[in-house]
Amino acid sequence: MKEKQIQQGPLPVKVVRGAERPLTAQEEEFCDLYVRGGPEFAGKQTKCFREIFGEEVANASIASYYFIRTPRIHARIKEMTSSTQYEAETIAVKLQVAETLKSVMEETATREYVDRFGQPLSPAPLRAVAVNAAKALMDLYPVKHASESRLKIENGQGGVIFNVIVPQPVIHDKDDSA
Repeated sequence: MKEKQIQQGPLPVKVVRGAERPLTAQEEEFCDLYVRGGPEFAGKQTKCFREIFGEEVANASIASYYFIRTPRIHARIKEMTSSTQYEAETIAVKLQVAETLKSVMEETATREYVDRFGQPLSPAPLRAVAVNAAKALMDLYPVKHASESRLKIENGQGGVIFNVIVPQPVIHDKDDSA
């Protein structure tokens, strides 16, 4: 029986020149256009290459093919697509949670339920669920630059406090006929 001889010693290492070097502004712009370029540019390497490096580049399709496969460019595109995918998944989950909260609010805000004996149940617990769903929705999508808070919901000691601004009646003079 023959035995295979295993070589002892260091493994051959392939050194990639320039792999540690940061991307140039044009390379970074190419990667950004390739990943986030919208329907016109995203995923279209030759079109992105011509847009960034100029139309007059000879054999742009071949040049873009080799360019996109350089380790630095490939790594940056992979990094950008993974973060973009994460952002898209986060947005999708947020939208799903928002839709669920909206349906909970709609169902519990106005519906009336009866127990198994046909007696109407108090709507207070259901309204509390609707208010909590609205609060969770506001935490998910905060409203920015509100000029005046018309409704304030606080949950300090387990209770809910409503501060409502009541509109003042408008008095019209008899002389003001428009």
